[in-house]
Amino acid sequence: MFILVIVIEISTLLVVRNIYKNELKDFALTELKTLNKSINNDLLKAILNPTIDSFTDISYRLSAFKPLQGLVVFDNNNNPIFKYKEIGNLVNIPLDKNYIFTKDSLIEKENISADGYTYGYSITSYSLKDYREKQEKNLIIIMSILPFALLLGFFISLILSKSYTKPFSELLKAMKNSDPTQDKIEYLKTDTKNEIQELYSGFNKLMTHINNSTKRLKFQAEHDLLTNLYNRFYITQKIKKALGDESRTSYVLVSIDLDQFSIVNSTVGYQNGDELLKMIALKLDEQCPSDAVLARVDGDNFMILLKNFSKEQGIEYVETKLDFLKDFRFSAESQSFSITASVGLVCFKPFEFTPKELSKHIDTAVFLAKDYGRNRLHIFNAQDDNSKKVSKEVQTARQIKEALKDGPSKFELYAQAIVPLQYTTDKISYEILIRMWDEDSNFISPMDFLPTADKYQLMAKIDMHVLWSYLETVVKTPLHVEKLHTVHINLAGSTLNNADFQAKIKKAVEFFDFPWHKLELEVTETSAIGNFNQAKDFISWLKSKNIGLALDDFGTGMSSFEYLKSLPFDIVKIDGSFVKDMHTDPTDRAVIKYIQEIASLKSQETVAEYVETKEDVVELTKIGITYGQGYFLGKPKSLTDWL
Repeated sequence: MFILVIVIEISTLLVVRNIYKNELKDFALTELKTLNKSINNDLLKAILNPTIDSFTDISYRLSAFKPLQGLVVFDNNNNPIFKYKEIGNLVNIPLDKNYIFTKDSLIEKENISADGYTYGYSITSYSLKDYREKQEKNLIIIMSILPFALLLGFFISLILSKSYTKPFSELLKAMKNSDPTQDKIEYLKTDTKNEIQELYSGFNKLMTHINNSTKRLKFQAEHDLLTNLYNRFYITQKIKKALGDESRTSYVLVSIDLDQFSIVNSTVGYQNGDELLKMIALKLDEQCPSDAVLARVDGDNFMILLKNFSKEQGIEYVETKLDFLKDFRFSAESQSFSITASVGLVCFKPFEFTPKELSKHIDTAVFLAKDYGRNRLHIFNAQDDNSKKVSKEVQTARQIKEALKDGPSKFELYAQAIVPLQYTTDKISYEILIRMWDEDSNFISPMDFLPTADKYQLMAKIDMHVLWSYLETVVKTPLHVEKLHTVHINLAGSTLNNADFQAKIKKAVEFFDFPWHKLELEVTETSAIGNFNQAKDFISWLKSKNIGLALDDFGTGMSSFEYLKSLPFDIVKIDGSFVKDMHTDPTDRAVIKYIQEIASLKSQETVAEYVETKEDVVELTKIGITYGQGYFLGKPKSLTDWL
C-alpha cells in the first residue's frame, strides 16, 4: 500500500505537470491572439497613418497588459514603424513558424490585415513567468501533500492489513495452542459468511478428527481388542512408572495364567475359547480396585498391578481370585469345563528392581506355580534356589525367543566337517550346529540353552529356524551347493511330529532350488523310539523327496539293534563314548565293529563321532566306518567361513 501510494503520487505529479505545461501554452496563445485582435485596427491605422497620436494611443492601450514584454510593428517592406518596449533579437523568428516558446516567454508573429489584404505584421513578446510561478506553487502544494498522503496510506494499510490478517493470526494462535493428541483444542468462531468461516470450520473439523483418531489409536495401542482390558504395552509402562515412583508406595504385581487353556480351544474351538477369556476378563475387572491396572498380556495370561498393597493384602486378594476360578464353570457345545489358574506374585517397592528384573521374577513365580502342580499361588522369593534356577531358565527362554525373531539375542549357524575314511574326494560334508549370543554379545553354550528350549517347547521352532536359515544362505552360493556331498541337520524327536515343522519343510521344498538328496535329517536314538511310529506318513513323504534320515548317538540309553532293521535310516552315527575308549576297552571296539557290520548289511553308511586323534582315524578306517567327525578332522566353524 505504501509503495502504491508513492507510485500514484509521482504519476499524478507527472500528469499534472504535463497538463500545466500544455495549459500554459494554450493560455498564452489564447491571450496573445485576443490581444492582437483587439489592437489589430489600431495597428492598421498606425501603418496607414503613422502619427504620434496614434502611437501614443497604442502604447497607452498596451500598458494595460502587464504580461506584455514588447511589441514591434512592421510594414510590408519589413521596416519597423512602431516599437513598444524592447524584445531584443528575438524579433528574427523563423518565417515558417507563427510563434515560438522560450523559457519564460511566448513570441508570436501576427499579420495586420483588413478586407483580405495584409498591410504589415507585428511581433509580440508575452511573458509566461507569473503564470509559470503560479503553476509551480500549485505543484509545490501537491508535493507537500505527498508525505501526508503517504502517512495516511500507511495507517490505512495497517488497518486494512490488520483486518485482513486477523483471521490468519487467530488461526495461527489456535494452531500453536492446540494439541489434539493431548485432547487440547482451541476452537475458532466467526460471524462472517465467507471463506474465513469455511477455513475456521475446516480447522475445527480437522482438530476434532485428529483428536478422535488419536483417542481411537491410543485405545487400540493400550487395550486388548478381545477383552477391552489393558494390554502388555500399557501395563509395562505403568510398571516402569511404579518402579520410579518417588512416593515409595508399595506395589504387588500379580500374573494369572490359566491352566491347560489349550484344551478348551482344541475341544470346542477358538471362538468358544475367546468367549471364555472375555467372561473371565469381565469377572476379574468387576473385582479390581479402582486404582489397580488389569491387563491381558498374552493368550491366557492376565496381569494385575496393585498399588498401596502389602504382601498380605496381595495374597488375600489373589486367593479370592483362585476361589472364584475354582467355582467357575464354562459350558460350550454340551461340554463343561473347570477352570484353574497358576498365579505368580511379586511384592516390590520403587527402585527395588529394574523392569527387566521384575519381568523375569514374575515369570519365574508363574512357572514355579505351574511346576508345583498348577492351581496355586507362588510368591517370588529371590533367595529361593528354585527361583534362581527357574529365573535363569526364564531369561534363557526369553533370549531364545528374541533370537528366533532376529534380536537383540542372535543365533548363528556353524558347521563341522564329516570326513570320508574309506575314500578320498573333493566333495564336502558337514553337520550344521547352532550357536547363540545374548544381547551383550556374550556366548551362550548349547548345553545351556538347548535343554531350556526343550523344556519350554521351543525346539521345533529352533529346528525350523536352522533349516530355513541354512537353505536361505547356501542357495545364494551355487558353487558351494554343487561341491556339497551331504549336509546333516539335527532335529529334536518332537519336531518330527510337529505340524508346523512338517508344513515348513514342505514349503521349503517348493520354495528353494536345492538338491534334496544331499539333505540328511538327524534324530537321536532316544527320540526316535517314541516318535517314528507317529510320523510314518511324514517319513514316507521325506523318502519320496529323497531326503535322508540319520540315527544320531546310536548305542546310548535303551538302544536296540532292532531299530537298524526296522527303521528307515540311511546313516547311523555311532556315539562318541564308544570311540573315545575303543583303544583301552575291547568291548567298545567290538560294539563299533558290530554296528558297522549290521549297517553294512542294511546298506547304511556309518559316522563315528568324537574322532580326536590320528590313532582314532586309523582304527576306524580298519573297522570300515564310512565317515569320521571330530576335532582331529575339523573343528566347528561359522557357515559363512565354509561359503
